[in-house]
Amino acid sequence: MKFSIVLLFLSLFCSLFLSAQNNALILHNGAIINITGGAVLNVAQPHADGIVVTGAGTSYIQSEGETNRVAWHINNGTGNHVIPFGVGGTRIDMSYNVTTAGSASGALVASTYATNVNNLPLPSVYAPAVTTMDSTGFVGTNNHSLFTADRFWVLRDIGRPWATKPVSVLTFSYRDIEFAPGNTITESDLLAQYWNSSQWNPGWYTGSALLGVNNAAVNQVNSINAGTNGNLYTWILVARNHPLPIELGEFKANCGESHKPVIEWVTLSETNNSFFTLLRSSDGFAWETVANITGAGNSNTALYYYFEDQLAPEGTLYYRLMQQDFDGTVSEAGNVQVNCAGNLISDSFDMNVYSDNDHSIHITFNSDKQELMILRLFDMRGRLIMQQQNVSDEGLNHIVLDAQSLANASYLISITGAERTESKKFFLQ
Repeated sequence: MKFSIVLLFLSLFCSLFLSAQNNALILHNGAIINITGGAVLNVAQPHADGIVVTGAGTSYIQSEGETNRVAWHINNGTGNHVIPFGVGGTRIDMSYNVTTAGSASGALVASTYATNVNNLPLPSVYAPAVTTMDSTGFVGTNNHSLFTADRFWVLRDIGRPWATKPVSVLTFSYRDIEFAPGNTITESDLLAQYWNSSQWNPGWYTGSALLGVNNAAVNQVNSINAGTNGNLYTWILVARNHPLPIELGEFKANCGESHKPVIEWVTLSETNNSFFTLLRSSDGFAWETVANITGAGNSNTALYYYFEDQLAPEGTLYYRLMQQDFDGTVSEAGNVQVNCAGNLISDSFDMNVYSDNDHSIHITFNSDKQELMILRLFDMRGRLIMQQQNVSDEGLNHIVLDAQSLANASYLISITGAERTESKKFFLQ
């Protein structure tokens, strides 16, 4: 039995039938609901048994398009809400297990679809649109589609948003064909990443583990939780089994005897490292290449690199270090800030940065006098996210920034006074 939904908004009572208590939709003995044409299958029962598969267990809901969606009105319900997605005779269940209820009104709006081996087409209809499969977020620099299963899951609460998002844990299922050659995937390595509006998180080269627990025996990744936004993101499964290209021990900027920036970094290990590219910016937006420095290839000992930027203009400058493998793979290694006016360097405020469970950023620093301070927050692409002015007190200062609108990711924060500046990289979680 197969039903196709081609209308925009439907509530179904198939043979498939409605229960007066817990069950809104029961799929029985091979029934298939094929959602097409941007239709929405509405499930208006918040209970975890709002969709049930009975009989032979072969029934499923076929989405196979970003706009072909199931809208499950979970509201303030809890429990494991399983959407029995499927395609080509194979069930690929997705579960949204609500452990802490959201507000009284809200719906999980979910779709999933298979892609070509290069993960095209990218999900682009529902903001934030996915713009790249590059691991760094820089388009065209580091494509990892061949290490990504050929399927997207798009989770939102469009049209019926939760005022307070539920706390949930996800499970995604997939088919063997979706990680098979020509991908370069070991199935047991597959874990989850989500799109945070500018890049895939957790990032490949941040040192942060991917999300979930692999269960290759049943073609699933379970226990997935981004920890924010009710997990309402666009998701992929990735085999991130490649070693870090470099292990960076230190990256800093000082001022040399000629009052020009001296950029230094130390690698503790290198794997297939062809060369470094050093970029400079005066505003954190526009970047130019100032040097290419040959890497060591492979090394297990500490190596020291040094570059003095004799052509640097005056004022506050930002430096970014990029690294390229022999196969052309490019990754970002770090960012620093320096101001050589008066030969004053960073590392002079004893600054410390951390985030808390309320998604706030805490900055502490010492100042030897009252002065106007400019605080800037950058993402790891060098974009200015936030800027504000504060007047410091003499002694210990503590500034708290509201970061509710920011995704979990690595950021760079800097404070600049009249005569000195300092910056720190930190991970917001």
